[in-house]
Order: sequence, then C-alpha cells, then structure tokens
Amino acid sequence: MGEPDHAKISQVTVQKRLAGSRLYGWAAAVGAHHGRIKGQRVIVRELWEQERNLLADDLIAEFGELPDTPPDEAAIWMTAGLITVADWIGSNEEHFPQDAHWDMPERRQRAQTALERINWRRLGIQQRREFADLFPRTPQPNSLQTAVLEVAHEPGVYVIEGPMGYGKTEAALAACYQIIAAGRAGGLYFGLPTQLTSNRIHTRVQPFVERISTDPAAVRLAHGSSWLLGAEPPPEFHPASPHDREAIEHADTGRSWFASAKRALLTPFGVGTIDQALLGMVAAKHFFVRQFGLAGKVVVLDEVHTYDFYTGTLISALVKRLRELRCTTIVLSATLTEKRRRELLDVPDGQPLSTAYPLVSGAAASLIERECEPPPAKKVHIRTISRALPVGEALEHACRGECLLWIRNTVDEAQETYRALRDANSATGPSIALLHSRFPFFRREKLEDDWMERLGKGSAKRPAGCVLVSTQVAEQSVDIDADLLITDLAPTDMLLQRIGRLWRHERPARPCPRPEVWVHVPGSDGAALRRASKKELRDLLGKSGRVYAPYVLLRSLQEWRDRPAITLPEDVRKILEATYADHGADEPAGWRDLREELEKQQERMALLALNATAVWGNPALPDDENIQTRYSTCPTAQLLLARQITPLDGNSVRLHLLDSEIVTASSRDWDFSAAKAIHRNLVRMPRWAVANRLGGPPRWLDKHVSQATAVGLLQSDGSICWAGQGTPSGLAYDADQGVIINRKNIRSMAGEEHDESYD
Repeated sequence: MGEPDHAKISQVTVQKRLAGSRLYGWAAAVGAHHGRIKGQRVIVRELWEQERNLLADDLIAEFGELPDTPPDEAAIWMTAGLITVADWIGSNEEHFPQDAHWDMPERRQRAQTALERINWRRLGIQQRREFADLFPRTPQPNSLQTAVLEVAHEPGVYVIEGPMGYGKTEAALAACYQIIAAGRAGGLYFGLPTQLTSNRIHTRVQPFVERISTDPAAVRLAHGSSWLLGAEPPPEFHPASPHDREAIEHADTGRSWFASAKRALLTPFGVGTIDQALLGMVAAKHFFVRQFGLAGKVVVLDEVHTYDFYTGTLISALVKRLRELRCTTIVLSATLTEKRRRELLDVPDGQPLSTAYPLVSGAAASLIERECEPPPAKKVHIRTISRALPVGEALEHACRGECLLWIRNTVDEAQETYRALRDANSATGPSIALLHSRFPFFRREKLEDDWMERLGKGSAKRPAGCVLVSTQVAEQSVDIDADLLITDLAPTDMLLQRIGRLWRHERPARPCPRPEVWVHVPGSDGAALRRASKKELRDLLGKSGRVYAPYVLLRSLQEWRDRPAITLPEDVRKILEATYADHGADEPAGWRDLREELEKQQERMALLALNATAVWGNPALPDDENIQTRYSTCPTAQLLLARQITPLDGNSVRLHLLDSEIVTASSRDWDFSAAKAIHRNLVRMPRWAVANRLGGPPRWLDKHVSQATAVGLLQSDGSICWAGQGTPSGLAYDADQGVIINRKNIRSMAGEEHDESYD
C-alpha cells in the first residue's frame, strides 16, 4: 500500500521538480498544509506518480514555473498559509463538488464566488480628508495624533507612547487609514491583551471601518471565545480521502478556523487578542495560516509593556516577522522603558533615543522621532495603606456618591474583598459588584457589559456611589472612569495602567475634590524591608509576590511608598526608568538575592519563548490561546456547569445548563448550537482545582470542547458536585461571586495545592 498522507506525497512531488536541496523549503511549504511540518525533505513510497506529474505539468503551464531562488522563513510560511487556506476553500463542496468537471473560466468564477462568500474581496476605500471625517467626535487631532500622521506613511515599525486616555487608539486607526488608502496595506488587525479589552475596542473599530470602506463587512472579532458572540455556523469542509486521517483532521480544523474567531485574521479588518497574532510565531498547529492572514496588513499591538518577559520576547519575534511580511506594525504603550522601545525598533545600543514623553518613533527607511505636546497635567495624590483593608472607608466614600474601582491581584482576594464590602454594607447602601475571570462566559459577559456601560464616558446609568471590585481584567484598555482607585501593589507599569482608570474623563462635577489612589503595601517599614531575607520578603509580599516577580514589586514599592503624588504625564518616564534601572551592589542582600533569581528567570523565560518559535524542531501543539503565548505558573483548565444531565441513549445526553438553556449533545456529530451553549457555560479554572476530574471526559463533551474540561452539577445550596458520581467537588457557585474554591477540601482530594490564576 502507498503513503496515505497526500500532503507528504505533494511535498515529494515538488521536491523532485526543484533543482537541489537549497530550494526544498518551497516543497516543505506544500507538505505542511495540513498543519504539521514534515521536515525540509521527505521520502515516501509513491503510487500514481505519472498522473501526478501530468497534473503538475498542467499547473505549471497555467500558473508559471516553480521558484528558482531559495526561500527565507517568511516566504516559506507565507506560502504554506496560502496553500492551506486555498485547500480549505477548495474543500467546500457547496462551491466545488468532487464529481464535477469544469473548464478554466468556470473554475475561476466558482473560486471568485467562494472568496466573496467568505468576504475576501479587494478593499474599496472612501476618501477622507479631515481627521473629523474619521472620528466625528474629535474635530481636530491632538499633538500626538498629528505626529503619528506625519511619521507613519509606509510599512515599518512605529511606537506610539503617550499617557492613558490621550487618543493613541485614534492615532493608530488614522495611520491605518492613511497607509491603506495609499495602497501600502491590505487591511487591519488590532490586537489587545485580553478578551474583555478586545471586545471593547471592537465597538470602536467597527464604526471606523464603516466610515472608511465602500464595502464595510462586519469587523471580525478574534479570541478564544469570540465565536460565542455570533450566530454564524461554520461552513462544511470535506477531506479529499476518507482514509487519510490527517486530511480528515485538517477539514475539521478548517471548520474551526472559519467559525469566526480565527477567521478574523483572514478577513480585511479584524480585532482580537494579541495571542492570536503571537500564535503565528510559535509551534502551534497552522501557525503559518496566521502569518499569511497578517501579511501586508497594518497590525496594531496595544498595551505593550516592559514587565512581561516571556510574552515580550514573542512580541519582539512577531514584530521582526511582520517587517519581513511587509506589514506596518504600530505599537501602543503608556509604559515603555527606553530599553524596550529600542528592542522593538531594532535600534543599536550606541544610537541615542529621545527621552521625551509623549513620543512617536518610527523605523522604516530610517529612524524618525517626533516629540509631542503633552496633555494638561493631572496630579494624582497617593496614599499608601499597610494595615487591614479599608472596607469601612471605601463604603463611606461610596455613600458620598463616589464610584470606586478596587483592583486586587488574585481572584481569591477579590472575592474576599467583595464579601467584606457586602457584609458591611447597609440595605440602602451603594452598589457593590465583582469582576474576574472565574465566572461562566454568559455571566461574565453580562457583568462586563453592565459595568463598562455604567462607568463609561458620558453614561446616563452612572451610579450615585458604588464599589466595583476587580482583578486585572479592568486594568487596561477599558473605558472605566473611577472617582477613587484602591489597588494592591503591582509593578510600576501596571500601577500606571490602573491609574489610567482614575478621573479618565472630564466631568462637570465630581463628588470628590481630587484624584486619589490608595496603594495597599506590605506592613513593614522601609528599614525592616531592607533587613529582610529573601524568604521574609516573599512572605511579606504575600499572594502578590506569586503573581508578580518579588524583586520588581520591591523596586516598585521603593518608588511609590513615600511619594505623596504623581503628576501625569510628566512623571511617567522617570518613575518607569527608576523602577527598572540597574542598582547593582547598592541593594540589600535579600533584594540582591531576589534580583539574581529574577535575572535567571528572565533568561529562562526568554529561552523558553525562543524555543517555542523553533517551529522546525517542535511538535505542532493545539492553536489555543495561552498554550504557548503566556508564561504562567498556574496551568488552567475548564469547568462546565450544568443543573442536570439526562442520558437519552448510548450516544447523546440532554443538558440543562447553568444559564437555563437546554440542548442535546451527541458523541457522534458536532453541533454548532450545542457547542455554543456548552461554551457559554464554561468557567476557566486553576487546573489543580479540577485536576482529578479531567481524565476520560464523556464522549459528547470531547466532541464539543477541545480543552481539558471537568463537569460539575450545581446543587440547590450553591455547592457543586462532580457529574456522574455526585461526590462533592470542594467548589461552589454564586451568581455575584463566580466559582468559589474551598482550598482546604480540594487539597485533601487533589494533592498539592498550586497558586491560582490572577485575572
């Protein structure tokens, strides 16, 4: 019997037609189109070779000779992505029945129809001469927006640095229009750090696209859960051979890609998480389809910071590849150090860079820098709190009509703070609410929509006093306007982002006299912190020291503890550089120990990230967010919450889900409605909390969910039992708190306890 893998056979056929091994990269691009790389050269036992050669002759006669120059990495994976997507489109029997035979004109017409059905068409761009034509609420561009339009004219890398709320998003979109209208880009992908922030920016990009495009199809949203927000089922793709397992898997993957989430990378205008772009740089299955989708576009990377070492290494690799793919990359940040900006722009160490802030930098044909006029200064007063949480004081401020945002560093701490506020509140007291990632999707979506609207710009629903407790989901790129901010200690760049939610918009009247942030810090004084050992410092920093690097927290504490106020944007650059400066031997012994530990960890994370980009040597892992794009000491899994599960026969069950939806799920066939209903009732959990119920999932669940998932049944008292056995899980659910983990009970069942996720 011959080789069943037709992708491998295709690679061998092309290899034989190329003159020498230096050209084999082109053949490898052909062989990879099922998502897995076969290597630079493969050998198979061939059948039907004569027929394949005749077909190859016909294709060469129609489309031209094979390449005669060696490809670089960007060219290989661009080609692999093109072939893969073409194969998916050609596998849709609605347009290309397998038993049909057509002449070339009809083939071209069918191909054109298929492309139009997935919204692939040449962009039509309207002429917009004024900034107000792009953004009707902004009659004139500010200094930063003007500088961006002066600098960004051609493919290259551009870094826009400015304070929170200074119009960086509009500046990037205006540059995007300028470059697309000039014919130097074929679309836009706007990448943000979280699903919440990408959901929010989607509502701003959609009307922008409607104003610039003559044929404005909906802007696609791309992240791991974005397909839940639509109602469009994916097209059906059919493998060429029912005996080729890899081809069957390839067809299933095509359906996943065109369901809507990942498809945003292929359509002209897409918005989503930065992870979707980063998955194009790591050894995830079909990584090259992402590179193909981004090629030639404007790619905006929002909220790029200094702190994140692992993801930061991947971002640097992504920016380099985007330049090779002739993209325009626009990096937005309020909190970059000079060192990080230099890395992104690929500027040699000896070449001086401006220290101005705000600043627009561009690296295309040469380095260009434009200093910008800063916005009016805003003085934010700082109060550090080292005693117990100020629950009573917070409620007093809320009772005076203030809207408070309280950011905790872990989900457990956020839930504890919410309960303390709730218990201390009166029946007629202010609204108390909680946001974090450990809600089922349907509930989290409702809470986020509600509170982003209440605390947004010009909201008619703004409460007369409230406390919104949140984790990092409300930290950046969300339009929350708080009167008072309370926050745990965090790295300086994260603290600055949190302060960006404070007095964000002009209001005719505030219930408080000045913007103020309360930072909760370790209880020891400065002298005690300098005497403490490495272990003692870790203990003092508590859970925050397990979320963020202890040394960076100490350096941040040093800069914030005795500072009575910070003036924005004047102090942003200075406090960032001071936090991340090299202090050498001047630091106490315990601090030096933590710094050396951090330096080793940074080196290890950079190596891990670079290893993840070694696509030739790594196996193809699933292309799910967070698998290789984020570094975390806390692996996650999923929990499906249902009220009742009723077996119908040996292959299907009736699910009465937490949101009260009732669906039937089969182990035989994937069903879009069932999959969507199941995913809307999933909760992201620390893996250790559900670890002993992840093995051997029911077949109906395995058919509809790709990630490791446990199944829990909600009881009348709010507790959760494991499905199938009815044993207690150590978990509970509350509509206002999400899933609550009883760590003591779970430790006795699952073994060693691990840190929880923090968002």
